[in-house]
Amino acid sequence: MRTVDRRTALISGLGAATLPAMPALAAPDPLSGTALYADVKAYAGLGEHRTGTAGDNATTAWLEKALKAAGYTTERQAFDYPVFELGACDIVLGGRTLESFPYWTPTATPPAGLTAPLSVAGGAGKIALVDLPPGTGAGLEAPPPAPIVAAVDSGAVAVIAITENPLGELLAMNRNPKAPAWRCPVLLAAGRDAAALKAAAQAGTLVSVRLEGRSRPGQAQNVIGRRKGPGKPIVISTPKSGWRHCAGERGSGIAIWLGLAAALATRPDLNLVVVCSAGHEFDGYGAHLFTRAGAPKPADTRLWVAIGANVAVYDHVLKDGKVVRLPGPPKARTIGASAPLIATTAKAFAGQVGYEMPLDLDAHNAPGELATFRKLGYRPLIGLVAASPLHHSAKDLPDVTGPAMLEPVAKALHQTILGALA
Repeated sequence: MRTVDRRTALISGLGAATLPAMPALAAPDPLSGTALYADVKAYAGLGEHRTGTAGDNATTAWLEKALKAAGYTTERQAFDYPVFELGACDIVLGGRTLESFPYWTPTATPPAGLTAPLSVAGGAGKIALVDLPPGTGAGLEAPPPAPIVAAVDSGAVAVIAITENPLGELLAMNRNPKAPAWRCPVLLAAGRDAAALKAAAQAGTLVSVRLEGRSRPGQAQNVIGRRKGPGKPIVISTPKSGWRHCAGERGSGIAIWLGLAAALATRPDLNLVVVCSAGHEFDGYGAHLFTRAGAPKPADTRLWVAIGANVAVYDHVLKDGKVVRLPGPPKARTIGASAPLIATTAKAFAGQVGYEMPLDLDAHNAPGELATFRKLGYRPLIGLVAASPLHHSAKDLPDVTGPAMLEPVAKALHQTILGALA
């Protein structure tokens, strides 16, 4: 977050009254692409952002400091949440180590890992192989995939689940809040390794898996900023936690959230509440908590703006075996607004792929945490969310976005909010 710089001049031997007042330097634009991208990089630089981990806790402190600099009073809404401290996690097939990541809630292997025949059918003494449909585990409030449940129930000593996406990446999967640990280790594998794993399963080849780590009691915090003003409050929300570094999934939205918080704080006529919630990858746990205690009631809210996943990222494709960034955003981008705000939203986002035709939130549901706020009756409501082929992957790093991608979305959303309040 940026603060206003002021220039002062002191000249030895002269009294202040003899000098003309020096003008304050203009405050940097908090919605400029340069400022927004600096925040994306700062967020990603704090580490992985899984709920309750060191990276998540560092993010809490960073956001709190930024909000205070913008003139907000802050509070932390804490909640207990178990943390699995992940160590080594890998799959070894034919002497080759494959990328892997646990499916929550993890059960560790023995320290040296375990080796068993790979099998599509699973069963006692086998490591079961499951191939998941694309998109599995990306949404909220969905039960665990039935093939994984069946593989665990088969008595397998471990389960490997292939996550499929167009880039062949391994995608972490969201999980129900505080789900009990699996009865055996469940590891996710990348789609790029699907052919090798399926051939090994057909042949009953020995495969080794290792999942090290331990569970411990932990705590996470929602960060809430309040800037008192007249009238009912405007609420602006975005999640702060997620799998891996999630620079595009979470970072692009957090940067825009910070920019809007700073830009709107210059308006003394606005009553503002901004919240960045933890527990998103666990079915939006922190957002649910905020709506139960901390948020104004729907009847007492002037406007709710929900900033979801991947709101300002570039699209990517696989070319010659490499992930290549395209010059524009993914086509799968959605912005929704309550019916009275559709025209205002469409005008602000004109020409922005996927956002130029707002969804009527009075007539249609929406994905992610936006659905939670809609269901609770918050109106008027504005929300945006987008898809990304790097969603939940280890490659979701700062270069998935940039100043030229962030600024148009941030300024259009700012324009939409001001239009909604007119």
